[in-house]
Amino acid sequence: MKRKILSALLTSSLLLIGCSDDDNTTEPVDPPVVEPPVTDPVDPPVSESVAIDEAEAVTLTLETFDTESGTLTFTLTNDADKAITDASNYQIMYFGYPISGSNNAKAWKRWHVSQSYSCDTSTEDACNGVLTETDIAGQYTFNATDLDLDSKAAAGAVEQYKVAILIHGAKASNEFELITAEE
Repeated sequence: MKRKILSALLTSSLLLIGCSDDDNTTEPVDPPVVEPPVTDPVDPPVSESVAIDEAEAVTLTLETFDTESGTLTFTLTNDADKAITDASNYQIMYFGYPISGSNNAKAWKRWHVSQSYSCDTSTEDACNGVLTETDIAGQYTFNATDLDLDSKAAAGAVEQYKVAILIHGAKASNEFELITAEE
């Protein structure tokens, strides 16, 4: 008898579970609202340039050197390859050399002629030449006013031109390097 009662109970429970009531509809449930995570304020964008007086290192790359006018184009970067802006203090020296040494026994074996330009904004002295920052951050042009190395040597003696450029900041200057003009 217990089996009959147990079978009846099991059958009736299955019938109750399997039947659905079409009149009893459930209302749709709104999806849960998910709040966006709280984040720190956005840091300002990293600058791709640094002012000359803030640079810890200065690297100069000469791009063009016009030997007739002395016009130079160069770029300045720091040790993180960021463009250096606001450069204004400089020493620029032009050198003219012969290809061969002098035949004069009293002359130095390797003579040269030179002309210098400088600017130190901490003094009241006038700057020689014109240093201009171009539209490209970190790129500069230098125009040498009244450059004339040929007049300081015998006619036609100057055959090779070199330049040394020193750009000074409050914390660093570039390395001194004598750069030969590309022919």
